[in-house]
Amino acid sequence: MLPLRFRKCCIIVCCGTLIVTLTGCSWLTPAKKPEVGPAGKPEYKSNPPLVERFKSPPGQLYDLETTASILFAGLNSESWDQAQAGLQQLQAIWQEISPQLGDEKNVNKANKSLGKLSTAVGGKKITASYEALNEFMSSIGDIGQNFKLSPISDIISISNKLRNVSFYVEEKNWTKAASKVKELDDSWGQIKPSVESIGILGEVTRTHSYIKQLKDAVNAENKGAAESHIKSLNDSMGSIREYYRGK
Repeated sequence: MLPLRFRKCCIIVCCGTLIVTLTGCSWLTPAKKPEVGPAGKPEYKSNPPLVERFKSPPGQLYDLETTASILFAGLNSESWDQAQAGLQQLQAIWQEISPQLGDEKNVNKANKSLGKLSTAVGGKKITASYEALNEFMSSIGDIGQNFKLSPISDIISISNKLRNVSFYVEEKNWTKAASKVKELDDSWGQIKPSVESIGILGEVTRTHSYIKQLKDAVNAENKGAAESHIKSLNDSMGSIREYYRGK
């Protein structure tokens, strides 16, 4: 048996630990929401149930990306019939899916961008159409962030950046193209892990290689090589998109 002085120390230490533990628990309690803030009464939006936060995105989000590519191809080749057909399809898909998205904060932004796109395509304005399409798809990517287990937001982000490169390569604006291909390369490095899966790993590896080759071609101002790598990237990103649709 321990001497009395040691037994007392043990009791004191144990009690001290108990006090700290109990006090520490209060630190884990969520802060109470205030009734009034510095600028008036705050508005709180409750978090959706856990199941909703981790559900799969509607397949139409992937369909929007597919259709955006068709519309962009029409813009880049100045085929206004194709661009108009792509726009109508984009509008139809958006009208179908937007009621499912409710009051998500980027829905209004998407609506405004789609309105700009419609006006620009109707007026056959290439740059304004491209910028409005980019803005619309960026807002769709932001909406996609609500689906935590899906890479839809990352897929849209990379696709948007690839369209940026393609637009400026077509114009032979090499300064802009070099800036956009750097953005593409940097973003791919960040999001690559999110799309890596055994079923699509080969396509992800090819995409990584194509982006590096595209960067070299743009920096060399080689339009033919850049267009070839853009085509390869387009095919690989399309395969990645289709793989994840509905998962």
